[in-house]
Amino acid sequence: MTMDNVLDIVNLMINNYEKNQLTIKYLKKNNFKEINNPYNNLEKVITSIEIIKEQNCSFIGVDSGFVNKQLNFANITIIKEVGVIFNYKDSKLQKATYFPKAYNLAKPYITTSALEIEEIVWNTSILRLEKEIGLSSEIIKKSNSDFCLIDGSIIPQYISKPSKESKLLASYNSLITNFVSIYNLCKEKKVYLVGCIEDSRANRFFKFLEDKIIKEKLTNELYDPFLVFSLLSKNERTCVVKYSDNFKEHPILKDFPKEISDNLYILYIKLSEDDFPLRLEFIYFESFGLSLKEYTEYIVSNISSISNLNKRYIYPSPLIEADLRSRLRLDEIDSITNTILEKTRRFGFRIPRRESRIF
Repeated sequence: MTMDNVLDIVNLMINNYEKNQLTIKYLKKNNFKEINNPYNNLEKVITSIEIIKEQNCSFIGVDSGFVNKQLNFANITIIKEVGVIFNYKDSKLQKATYFPKAYNLAKPYITTSALEIEEIVWNTSILRLEKEIGLSSEIIKKSNSDFCLIDGSIIPQYISKPSKESKLLASYNSLITNFVSIYNLCKEKKVYLVGCIEDSRANRFFKFLEDKIIKEKLTNELYDPFLVFSLLSKNERTCVVKYSDNFKEHPILKDFPKEISDNLYILYIKLSEDDFPLRLEFIYFESFGLSLKEYTEYIVSNISSISNLNKRYIYPSPLIEADLRSRLRLDEIDSITNTILEKTRRFGFRIPRRESRIF
């Protein structure tokens, strides 16, 4: 790439930024702090966050590290899932418990069926989510935690759903069943289930403003993180928005029962001027005895209290810990791969030619 190419890209980015700023300026003409949320008339479109001062809850955090190693006749997925419970007392971390144990070993999972590249992606995503949801459910059953935090969305994403013709469809349907099971388990145990999106690329809140509040088509379509960062001040949040208005047409939500898909909400919280807002997703259980507004505020005030340890990286502490402990090291990957190859090479199993070039 030449310097002229670089400058062209830079100029394009700057021009796009300036156009986006014009859209932000237009939106700011609305006083969102005085406009009611059509999904919940008890709150405004933008509202302040009351961060809980004395944190005494317990939080489950689950994450996994994974990598694919493709052989000539098989595909190996290496996964290391980790769960933690952070117990707080008077806003101090009183105890940290690890699942299955403090230092977990990565495990290989093999698929010998002939899979296309996209099917390998589906298979990996389904397998990883199964391990994370399974571990989360196990910890919920064994503990009396108040929150269960998922690293990522509260539902599977498009990347997890195979085509109708794929042999992986049965595995996907089983995954949906597992998600429904953990929702029901959280409802039974009165655990607040929250998905935390580290880097959102969504535009759901933008569409909400465009369709429900402004009620006109805007010239520039903005990603939520940029939009929300520009609209919110520190320690403010957006109102809750339903995950989708058309769950019957949503490729994933249509696979869930209506009582679940109709009670999934998203919102954004801004806890620092030096980091983008954090997207939270949750399922609302009316049986907890709280209104949607009370339910939302309880989640936001508690999650906020454990997510602002570093002003440049706003994320819940239990999930940071789970992420650090679930990361796969290169020596772990090589050890598992080499052991498998050593024992199967005489049967013709090898790494792909492109990974074993001698020149």
